[in-house]
Amino acid sequence: MCRKIYYALLILIAGLTACRSTKTTETATVAEPIGGGDGLFISNPYEGDESTQENLTTEPQQTNDMLHNMNSFSLEFFRELSGNNASENIAFSPASLNMAMAIVYSGAREETQRQLSNVFGFDPRHSDFHPAYHNYFSELMEISKDTLVDFNLANRVFLEQSYAVLQQYKNDVEQWHGGAFEKTDFRNNPRMAEERINSWVEDLTRNRIQDLIPSGSLSDLTRLVLVNAIYIKSDWKHPFEKEMTREKRFRTLAGEEIPRDFMMQRQSGIPWYEGEGFTAMELPYTTPDLSLILIKPNDRNVTDITRYIPDAATYNTIIREFRQEDVEMEIPSFKLESSFSLTDPLREAGIEEAFDDRADFSGISGERDLHISAVLQKVFFEIDEKGSEAAAATAVIVVTTSMPVDPPDFQPKRFVADRPFIFILKENKFNTPLFTGQIVK
Repeated sequence: MCRKIYYALLILIAGLTACRSTKTTETATVAEPIGGGDGLFISNPYEGDESTQENLTTEPQQTNDMLHNMNSFSLEFFRELSGNNASENIAFSPASLNMAMAIVYSGAREETQRQLSNVFGFDPRHSDFHPAYHNYFSELMEISKDTLVDFNLANRVFLEQSYAVLQQYKNDVEQWHGGAFEKTDFRNNPRMAEERINSWVEDLTRNRIQDLIPSGSLSDLTRLVLVNAIYIKSDWKHPFEKEMTREKRFRTLAGEEIPRDFMMQRQSGIPWYEGEGFTAMELPYTTPDLSLILIKPNDRNVTDITRYIPDAATYNTIIREFRQEDVEMEIPSFKLESSFSLTDPLREAGIEEAFDDRADFSGISGERDLHISAVLQKVFFEIDEKGSEAAAATAVIVVTTSMPVDPPDFQPKRFVADRPFIFILKENKFNTPLFTGQIVK
């Protein structure tokens, strides 16, 4: 039985800590919104007054505006990571970070809320953000119904057993983010709590992400650790023949020629785009819900791969103007692991208050007693002839404050990735990037 493609994505962990007790408020549960359609969410018909129907018609636009902003952040943030790691092969999961911070954002208030909204593109009003985000989250959950892919998406909040959070926050996490709460003893046994969380992450990533929470990261002040995870398993639609793989030379950013195993095939109907100074193509999987975009500079002597990372406008243009071509492709197989501290890059992006005692996460506990101490991410990514395997985990530790199709061109195109290139693994409903990465050596 051939090996499948594995994606264990989007694991968020936010450890929240407080030093004061809080008051709990009971709140009624709100009905979940319903979405559907190709790239736009259309609410079910509702027999209500005109103002209600007017509000319902705004949900598709709110969702798409939010996702456009999220894509802008995802690509721009990856560009910053690339610039800081220009000479390294790296992979990053913007979706993991976005989902993680969406749960944190649900409890943010005042200036902390404004800064998170500005950076991540979340709607500044929680009343609009929650339905719009839930539309997106629900559509991702629909992927699990596809028999061609093994897909799992889960959120869990590990909660200090003696710490009270607002009922409204619990309702929001459970209703809009599909989250579940698990009581944990951070006060008396933080090391065991670390082991429990790491074990949960390892299970969901098929042991590709281990020790997400380094020993000593949590303490008796930790109050919550929020975890989000996605697991995906599927094959290439057009698998490469192992017998066709050949050793060739890959030219690194430094100009060094190194041997790499190149997968080779000729395939018709491959989405193809030629931009200014670069070429992009899209590799499909057996599931129509996912695809992998490869972006290759035309200059074989490229010395700066960061400039080829598309912004949101270019990204949308690439996808919109893809045309199907007959392509002869040569792509190196690769395996890489990345580990980041995202704290400083997020601060530089404009999130300042959330990381010190000015933070206002009173929407979680009713008190301003929490702030983020660190944001960490680990990623694993591998592709070979049968498919790809990917895993990501993001930890946000919070501590106390005291397309149209053109006719194919019968002249085959050539995509030879023998130089640094960019890859973007995306979902195909809204084209949001789940993984981004660069291969430079």
